[in-house]
Amino acid sequence: MNGKLYDKALALMNKGASPDKVYPLLLEAVDAGDYRAHYALGTWYLYGRHVKASNKKAVSLFRQAAENDVAEAAFDLAVCYEKGEGVRKDLSKAAAFYLRALRCGDESAAEELRRMFYWGFGVEKNRMIATEFAAFEKTGLEKPGRR
Repeated sequence: MNGKLYDKALALMNKGASPDKVYPLLLEAVDAGDYRAHYALGTWYLYGRHVKASNKKAVSLFRQAAENDVAEAAFDLAVCYEKGEGVRKDLSKAAAFYLRALRCGDESAAEELRRMFYWGFGVEKNRMIATEFAAFEKTGLEKPGRR
């Protein structure tokens, strides 16, 4: 993966460039296999920024990025499953993607997992496991290793 296209798109956005100049670069980065670009475009589609909103397109892009260990994409995909945005609501899949997000380095997913285990949303209710996720978030334990 060559991240130069995505990095260029990001730099342009940070400088206030027109989305019309950034969008083609993100598409090229997607074609080049930069899964950060998949995530970036997914957020555009999810929120209708610079493109017509499409939860289904967002979910598709998030899934590709999450399957390639983009932590933010796994987290946002979990939210989509939890809320039923662009996919059928599925709390078990939400929990699985929150776990993937945590494993990929998104520590904020620990709180979501704590909540799900505490109340039994999509997983078997287990307050002991919920406590472990709460401890993870509070202590800033070492991030889990990547696959």
